[in-house]
Amino acid sequence: MKRMFLTSRYYLLAIVAVAFMASCAASKKSSSQHVYMNKQYEELKNVLNEAEVSIIKDSLKVIFPNNVLFATASDQVNESVKPTFGHFAEVLNKYNKTKILITGHTDNTGAVTYNRDLSERRAAGAKKLLNSYNVSNDRMFTWGLSDRDPVATNDTEAGKAKNRRVEFVILYDVKD
Repeated sequence: MKRMFLTSRYYLLAIVAVAFMASCAASKKSSSQHVYMNKQYEELKNVLNEAEVSIIKDSLKVIFPNNVLFATASDQVNESVKPTFGHFAEVLNKYNKTKILITGHTDNTGAVTYNRDLSERRAAGAKKLLNSYNVSNDRMFTWGLSDRDPVATNDTEAGKAKNRRVEFVILYDVKD
């Protein structure tokens, strides 16, 4: 009986040890993801002066104001921003364990269908530009949100200008 009790204690101890090591490995993986995303955040902050770069938990958000990327009512990327996008792409390519969601936004001026189409074309244009700098299409996803997610009031010109933007949400690819 005493031997069976000792054997079951060893089994229990072994199970607890395995569970503890597994939780440490998961914590280490989560910690390494956090470090990875923090390093990418720091590099993006250093190279993207025209954009707002923020970190939210383990994802990054990069917002380019509309006037930086596009002319009014246009989906053609401004030539002046292309060098900045080259630096943006360099960082994205360096940290290739991420996926990028590119969302286009508009203010509420104009027809709903026009704004939806324009926001989709702007997101696609930003994706195309990043792809021209060798950011893999498989990592990027686009979504035109039109005026559905305003960050400011649409009652003023300043607010409308803030709402006309392209955002990049960079997420760690958990499959890696």
